[in-house]
Order: sequence, then structure tokens, then C-alpha cells
Amino acid sequence: MNYIASVFMFLGLSLGSLYVFPSGNPQPGDFVLLLFVAFSLVMALRDDEGYLDHGFVVVWGMLVFWVSLVCVAWMLVHQSDSFFRYAQFFIYNLLVGVSLIRLLQLHPGRIAWVEKGIIVAILICFAKVVFDLGTGSVRAVGTFNNPNQLAYFSLCSLVILLTIHDFKLPARPLLLVAIGAAVVSIFSASSLAAMSGMALLFVSWGLANASKVKHALKFLLILPVLVAGLIVFDIQTDGKVRDNVMTRLDRAPSKLENMYEERKYERIVEFYHLNILGAGEGSRERFYPYDGGEIHSSFGNMLFSYGIPGLSLFLAVIFLAVRRAPLYGWVALSGPLLYAVSHNGFRTSIFWIMLVVLWHVYQVRQESPRLTPQPRHLSRFSPDALPPTAH
Repeated sequence: MNYIASVFMFLGLSLGSLYVFPSGNPQPGDFVLLLFVAFSLVMALRDDEGYLDHGFVVVWGMLVFWVSLVCVAWMLVHQSDSFFRYAQFFIYNLLVGVSLIRLLQLHPGRIAWVEKGIIVAILICFAKVVFDLGTGSVRAVGTFNNPNQLAYFSLCSLVILLTIHDFKLPARPLLLVAIGAAVVSIFSASSLAAMSGMALLFVSWGLANASKVKHALKFLLILPVLVAGLIVFDIQTDGKVRDNVMTRLDRAPSKLENMYEERKYERIVEFYHLNILGAGEGSRERFYPYDGGEIHSSFGNMLFSYGIPGLSLFLAVIFLAVRRAPLYGWVALSGPLLYAVSHNGFRTSIFWIMLVVLWHVYQVRQESPRLTPQPRHLSRFSPDALPPTAH
């Protein structure tokens, strides 16, 4: 049964970049991950041995409880079920996250399945990125509905792949191709926030490899290869990537100047009293004339929609995910968090999966001897073998 759950987990992650329905609706990968959750919950009734007794999980559960409470309260006040629709994202992502935590606690080697699922998702999406630019698209969207979704998924996926190997990548062609494809996808989406976050990610990658000559040389070898791959791809697309990036950079000053209005921050200021306990995310007509769209910031939206308790719990979950991570782990996470300042990304499952992987690699492996990497003689194809990790 755990093996079947693992298969659904792998398939769900592999389809995570495939969007066939409008944004805000479940996508194919979500339905498959729901099967992973169902099998995991059934198995948890039989073999639960306290694997979920961790502060990270408890605080995450408290966050989801508070979000649900706020949604139900406003749903009763306004007699509208639009509020609880947003709570469902949090509940779903918690179930996926807890199921993944349980699986990795029971079978640490299944982290390799996570890696392979993310690689497949990146490559599926990248094939569409190539098609987009080849057919004259200004900004690639890949298999997503808009460029920002492509950029954010690629950024979080990069963090996951690097974290699994403690930022010391083995020389595996498929892994390096996937990382290159994710980098190119971010540039092709021309998201300024994602490119800034990726810069922080490369800083963390360099920090992780600076302590030993062997790792530093490997990093200095991989980096030019990625840059060369990006240049070749740009040439093959007649300079579209470069032109799009330059156009976006030219717009950067005006976007920063108008960020307060464009990202709907004025709602936080004009209705400041709702920041205390939260206004929920439905019935935006309450905020006229500032009712157009949602607040484009994970932190701003969390504060305004779920109040000081919601934002505090959200920050606590993030802190607990990287509490025992080295400095470069914190710097790596700051990339997606920088993106989250100007975009709303906390509903996306890949963000929470990224937090689970960070927590598993840097806390659980250190706490439990049985989660440390196995001896080299154990085949990497064994179901319980961890992927090689450089130290």
C-alpha cells in the first residue's frame, strides 16, 4: 500500500506543471495527489507511530485551523460560501504535505521519487516553453495559464532539487538538464521577481560549495554550462529570451513605483482594522473602491485575509521548515519568499512541498540516525535508498 501511495505521489508531482483548467481550479496532478493522500491516510490508521509529532506539522495544522475558522466566520456573516473555497486550498496542501512527511519518515529513500517527479514536471513544461517561444509568444507560459505560474513553479522546483542533494549536485545528466530547463523557463517567463529570487538561489548554491575545493570546482564547472545553455537557447529562439528580459528590466522602475497600487496594498491601509483578525478572501465588493482582484502578495494577503494570527502562524511554519538548515538553506528559501512579496503563491502545492523537503532534509535527517544516508554499497535503485548526498 505504501508503494502504491508512492506511485501516486510520483505521478502527481510529475503532472504538477500541467494546467488544463482555469487557474483556481483543481488540475490533473491535484487529483492524482488526492489518491496519494487517500492511500496515506488509510495506511496511517494502521502504522502511525508518532511520525507526525513535530512542531512543524503542529503549527501548520494550527495555521489551517485558523484560516478555516476565519473563513467559516465570514461565511456565516455574509451568507456566502465563497469564503470557504479559499480554505480548501490550505486544507488540501496540508493533507498532501502531511502525507509526504509520513511517507518520507517511513521510507526516507522515497525522496528520490520526489526528485524524479519534479524532474519530469520540469521537462514536460519546458517542452511547451520551447513551443511558446518558437511560435512567437512574448512571454512563455509553458503548460501553465500565465508566465508567473511558470516562473514560480520553476523557482520552487530548483530549491527542491538542490535541497535534496544539500546543494552539492552529483554529475547526473538528467538532473542537470532539468535544472538548466528550470533556469531557462524562468528567463523565458521574464518574471522580474522570479529572476531576483533565482539570483539568491545561485548565491546560496555558491555558499554551499565554497567550503571544499572539490565542491567549489564542480560548482564553477556547472555554472558556465548553465549559462552556455541559456545563451544557446536564446540564439535558437532568435533572441526572444534576451529581448523579453530587457523589456521587463526597462519596466522595472515603473513597476516598483506603482507597486503599492498594482499589488493592492492600499486595501491593507484603508481597511486597517481588518488586519487584526482577518477579512477572509471572499466578497471583495466590501472593499470598494479597492475591490479589484486579490492582494498580490503572499504576506500581504495573509495579513489582510487572516489577520495577525494568520500571518504569525504562516511565518512560524516557514521558520520551522528551515530552523536547522545551514545559512545557504535560508538564503535559498529567501528566493521564493522574495517572489512572494509581490505575488500570491501560498495556494500553490509546490510551495508547501518545498517546505516539507527543506524540513525533512535539514531537520529529520539530523534528528534520527535511521534517516541518515545508507552505506555506499547499498544500491541506489533500492526502494529505501537515499539519493547520494555529498558532505
